[in-house]
Amino acid sequence: MPPSAGLQATESLPAAKKDAFVATGDEASPEAETKLAAGGERPLVLTTRISTTTIRLYRFVIFVRIGIFVLFFMWRITYAARLISSTTDGGNMRKKAAAFRTLSIAGELWFAFMWVLDQLPKTMPVRRAVDVAALADESLLPKMDVFVTTADPDKEPPLATANTVLSILAADYPAGKMTCYVSDDGGAELTHEAVVEAARFAVLWVPFCRKHSVEPRSPEVYFNAGEAGATKGRVVARGSYKGRAWPELVRDRRRVRREYEEMRIRIDALQARRRSPASGTRLWRRHGTGDDHAGAVQVLIDSAGRGAQLGVVEGSKLIDLTSVDGHLPALVYVRREKRRGRAHHRKAGAMNALLRASAVLSNAPFILNLDCDHYVNNSEALRASVCFMIERGGAAAGHGAGAVAFVQFPQRFDGVDPADRYANHNRVFFDCTELGLDGLQGPIYVGTGCLFRRVALYGVDPPRWRTLGGVAVDAADRTKFGDSAPFLASVQVALHSEPEQSHVDDEDAIAAARALVSCSYEDRTAWGEDVGWVYGTVTEDVATGFVMHRRGWRSAYFAAAPDAFRGTAPINLADRLQQVLRWAAGSLEIFFSRNNVLLAGGRLHPLQRVAYLNTTVYPFTSLFLMAYCLLPAVPLIAGCTPDAVEDMPPTATYVAFLAALMLTLAAVAVLETRWSGIPLWEWWRNEQFWMVSATGAYLAAVAQVALKVAAGKEISFKLTTKSSPLAGTGAGAGKDDPYAELYAVRWTVLMVPTSAVLAVNVASMAAAWADTGGRRWWDWDSTAAVAALRVAFNAWVVVHLYPFALGLMGRRSKALRPILFLLGVVAYLAVRFLYLVLQFHSD
Repeated sequence: MPPSAGLQATESLPAAKKDAFVATGDEASPEAETKLAAGGERPLVLTTRISTTTIRLYRFVIFVRIGIFVLFFMWRITYAARLISSTTDGGNMRKKAAAFRTLSIAGELWFAFMWVLDQLPKTMPVRRAVDVAALADESLLPKMDVFVTTADPDKEPPLATANTVLSILAADYPAGKMTCYVSDDGGAELTHEAVVEAARFAVLWVPFCRKHSVEPRSPEVYFNAGEAGATKGRVVARGSYKGRAWPELVRDRRRVRREYEEMRIRIDALQARRRSPASGTRLWRRHGTGDDHAGAVQVLIDSAGRGAQLGVVEGSKLIDLTSVDGHLPALVYVRREKRRGRAHHRKAGAMNALLRASAVLSNAPFILNLDCDHYVNNSEALRASVCFMIERGGAAAGHGAGAVAFVQFPQRFDGVDPADRYANHNRVFFDCTELGLDGLQGPIYVGTGCLFRRVALYGVDPPRWRTLGGVAVDAADRTKFGDSAPFLASVQVALHSEPEQSHVDDEDAIAAARALVSCSYEDRTAWGEDVGWVYGTVTEDVATGFVMHRRGWRSAYFAAAPDAFRGTAPINLADRLQQVLRWAAGSLEIFFSRNNVLLAGGRLHPLQRVAYLNTTVYPFTSLFLMAYCLLPAVPLIAGCTPDAVEDMPPTATYVAFLAALMLTLAAVAVLETRWSGIPLWEWWRNEQFWMVSATGAYLAAVAQVALKVAAGKEISFKLTTKSSPLAGTGAGAGKDDPYAELYAVRWTVLMVPTSAVLAVNVASMAAAWADTGGRRWWDWDSTAAVAALRVAFNAWVVVHLYPFALGLMGRRSKALRPILFLLGVVAYLAVRFLYLVLQFHSD
C-alpha cells in the first residue's frame, strides 16, 4: 500500500526516509496486523520492520558495548580484589578501601544493567501506515465511546475541558456511532456548566467544521492559529481548502468566532464568580466536596437523529447550513459518587465508573481515552485507530487485529518553550522506546490518547489463548462484575459481539448508569484487579497495559501526521518535578505489587518483560547516582588530603575501558537519533532532564514507596496544574513573553537534593582549580591524573544540570547566566568553612 493512502505514519523523518519505511515486499513484517484477502483486498494496516544500515549498525554497537561491559567488570572486580588484598595498612584502612570499591563497582553494575534494560527493547522497531480511505463507507465503522476525565477546575481549567469536548464532537466520525462521556471526578458545578456551554456551542461548531473541513477542531487552537504561543495552529489556505464554499469561509469564521468568544466569556465569568467570596461555593461544590458528593448521569446531547436540523442558533441564522448534516454525537456528563472513608482510587476509579456507565448506555466495542487538556488535532485520528482493531481480509484469529487490546498514540504538546528546557516532549520515550516496543508485543499505555478494546478491559484473554485453555469470561459472574443486571447483560453483548444497541436516551438505562457509579458498587468484586483499570498505584495506565500484555494481548503504536491529539504540559520546573515524582512513585508501586513483571507468566515477550522491568525499577538509579554525584564532597570536607579517599591514579587499562565505553555510548546516541528521526539536541535535552529527575524526584519516589512498603503510608497524589489552551493568546496575556510561566520560581523540596549536587560539583571544580597551586595540568603525574578525572566528572554533572540552574534563577536566567560562576564561588567557600569548623572541633 502506498503511503499516500489515507493517514500516513510519520516520525518526523526526512521525506526520503519515510518512503523507505513503508515499502512493501520482503521487508514486510510477519506480525502485520492484517493480511491480504484471497480476493486481493488492501490491508487496513501495513506494518514494516525498519531494516536499514543505520538500525543494523545500531544493534551491532549495542552488543559491542555489552561485550565491553562484561570485559570491564571482569577486570574491575579482579583488580579491586587484588588491590584490597595487597593493602599493607591496618585492618580499618583495608575495610574502608573494600567498602569504597564495593560501592563503586555496585553502582557501575547498576548503571550498566539499567542501560541494557533501556536499549535492548529498542532493537526491533516497526513502522505502520493505515488506509483510512478504505473505511470511507461509514457502515464499516464500529461504535466508539470517548472518555474525558477531569478532577479539579482550579488545576484543569474548564475552558480546556470544553475545547476538548468540542474537538471530539466535531471529529470525522459518524455522529450516530460515537458517544462522548465527561467524568467530573471533583463534583464541581463549574465543570458541569462549562460542559453544558460546550454542548450549546457544539450546535454551531460541529456543522461549521463539517462544512469547511476545519483543522484542528478545537476552537481555541483554530481561532488563535498564528498568534503568540499558537505554534501548532494550522491556517487554512485556499490551495489546501477542502470545504465546499471557500467564499463563505471568512464570513462564517468571523460569526462562529464571535459566538465562541461569548461562550468563553461566560465560562470565564462562572470561574470568576466561583473565586469571588460573595458567591460562596455554589459553583464549586453544590453537591458536596471533592471527596464527598452524590453521583449523577446526565445526557446533555441525545443520540443523533433525534433533534431538528441545527442551522438556526438562538433564533438568528448565523451561517448557512442547509446542505450540512447537523446531527451531533451524544454527550453524557458523569459524576461518580464519593463518600468519606471509602477508597476512590483516583483516576482509575473514575475510568472504571465510566466503563460501567457507558456499557448500559452505548456499549461501544471500542473506547478512546483522553485527558481533559488533550484535544483532537487530526479529525481522521479516530478512523485511523479503528483500522488496528477490526479484521479485514480474513486475518487469522488471534494473530491479526483481533489480538490488539489498545492503540497508543504519542503525546504531543502545545505551549512548550522552543528549547524544551524540561524535556516535556519526551521524544526519546515516544519515538524510540514506544516505537521499538511496537515490534515486540506493543507499546506501554501512557494514560491518554489511547483506544481500547472493551472486552480486553473486562479481563478476557485474547482469541489465541482462549483456544489454548485461556480465560473465557463468564458474563453472569456477579462476584467479578457486580450485581447490576443491565450491566451483566451489556457484558454478554460485548463478549459475544452481538448487534450493537444504544440506550443513551432511555430513562431506565440512565437510572441503571446512576446505580453503576455509586461508591459501593465495586464492593467484593474484581474491579481494579482483574476487571477495568488497575488500582493500587498512581500510574494506573502502566499497570493496566501490563495486565493486558501479561494475558497475551498485543498493542500498537501509531504516530499520525498531523499529530492525532495535542495537549498541554507543565513547563514550570516545580510542576514538572511533581509530575515526574508521580510517575516514578507509581512505577515503584507496581514493582512491589502483585503486578511485578518478574511474576508474569510465559505469555509476555522476553524483551517486553525487559521493558516493563526497566519501567518499574528505574527510580532506584537515584541511590547510586547521588552517591557518585556527592562523592566530590568527601575530599572537600577533608581538606583534599590523600588519606581521606582513595587517590589511586587511573591505570592505562582503566583509561582504555573508559574511552571505549564513552565512544560506544556516543555512537549509540548518534545512531539512535538517526533511525528514530529525533534531533540530537532533543536527545541531549532528554539526557539533561534525566539527571535533574534522578537527583531529585526519583530519590523522593524511592523514599515515599519505602514508607508505603514499611509502614503502609499511602502516597499522596498531587494533580499537575494544566494551563488553559494557548493561555498566552487570550486577552490581557503577555504576548511579548508567552512563556512567562517557565521563569516562575516555585520552590519545592524536590529541588533540594539536586541543588546540593550542583553546589558540590561546582565547588569541587573550584577547589581543584585553587589547589593546583600553579602546577601545570599537563604534567601528568598521579595526582594530576586523579584531579583531571575528577574535574571532568564534575563538569559532566554540571553540564547536565544546566537547565536546572536556569530554572533556579527564574526570569534572571535570561540575562544573568554568569551567576553560575558566583554560585560556584559561594559553594566552595561554604564547603571550606564547614571543613574549618570540623577541623576546629576535632582539634
